[in-house]
Amino acid sequence: MSNSLNRKIQVGNIIEEGRMGGPQLRMFNLALSLNKKIDMTLILPSQNSKIFKKKCKSLNIKTLSVDLTTLRRNWISILKYVFLFPIEVMKLSLLFKKYKFDIIHVSGGSWQIKGVIAAKLVGKKVVWELNDTYAPKVIRAFFFLISDLADVYIYASYRSKKYYKKLIPSKKKNYVIQSPVDVNLFNPNLTLPIDKFIKKKNFKKKIIVGLVGNINPVKGYLTLVKCVKELSFSRNDIIFLIIGEIFKSQKEYFNLLKEFLKENKIKNVHFVGLRKDTRPLLKAIDIYVCSSYYESSPLSVWEAMAMKKAIISTDVGDIKKFIKNDINGIIINPNDEKALAEAISKLIKNSKLRISFGKLARQVSLKKLDLKKCARLNYNVYKNINH
Repeated sequence: MSNSLNRKIQVGNIIEEGRMGGPQLRMFNLALSLNKKIDMTLILPSQNSKIFKKKCKSLNIKTLSVDLTTLRRNWISILKYVFLFPIEVMKLSLLFKKYKFDIIHVSGGSWQIKGVIAAKLVGKKVVWELNDTYAPKVIRAFFFLISDLADVYIYASYRSKKYYKKLIPSKKKNYVIQSPVDVNLFNPNLTLPIDKFIKKKNFKKKIIVGLVGNINPVKGYLTLVKCVKELSFSRNDIIFLIIGEIFKSQKEYFNLLKEFLKENKIKNVHFVGLRKDTRPLLKAIDIYVCSSYYESSPLSVWEAMAMKKAIISTDVGDIKKFIKNDINGIIINPNDEKALAEAISKLIKNSKLRISFGKLARQVSLKKLDLKKCARLNYNVYKNINH
């Protein structure tokens, strides 16, 4: 569909998961950055999206709420998802037609299939964004069957591209666009308020190690607490802050972590919960850790880099493209608590190395991960597909 010169491209950016995380922040940043060039509406499930919608409203980002069943790993959820699938697809089709979107941008990964099918039913162009590096076999199989429906693919990382490449027709146009970080917002030179948790505690002469991520087994928190056990035998000058929401669906996993800490008498790990603004805590920490088993383009790591933090990360996603081992950070294998403990100890002992890693990490984020650059790449995708 061709647009007149004075009409912005209308993009509906849909995700089936309303809880705040990396994909949702990517959608938010993209809408905010492109608001002068693209008329973008974020389409969210009614459930679990209150925080996300409030964040959008505060900066006049348009949203639409739809009753969508989110796929969860339990039989009741799966049966409900299958039963309501055709109804919700038709509901989305009518919505896309009503708001006259030119392009439907499907965020959130390979299991986000309702938006794709709904868009094609009413003749809309589809940009499908893949931002993961692991999916269950049944999801991969279904994705393979309908992968030809998308007009263009955006991979959040080269590792995502490698993972999905064989499942997608070779004729499909595709682009790799990393999760962007607003380097002006995540700027270590800004004056920021002291976080409420830091205010309560006396962490003077302590090294603070921080992680940002919702409580989830994929984030490798069990590896982290095992690492803390290793370190607790020799050091008492370290504090660990885990910054992220504890979902009801992950209560069992969270209790497992708490039980491990209790059994091993570990008292220096603090779950500080969700933060609307993570920057005050990022500014307070000395070392940032990513202990994940799977990632694609980990936004929390890019934000820590922009905040000039020394990074220790597992070899996930495109980490190796932006972190060079022992140059601007340390890379370890997933699920290796001893290697993680050694890396943390190394940076604790060498403050000059921490500072050097942080400075170089900030430079990489400025050159390669800046929101303006990533938004421009997305804009070019929309412009090309809309001809």
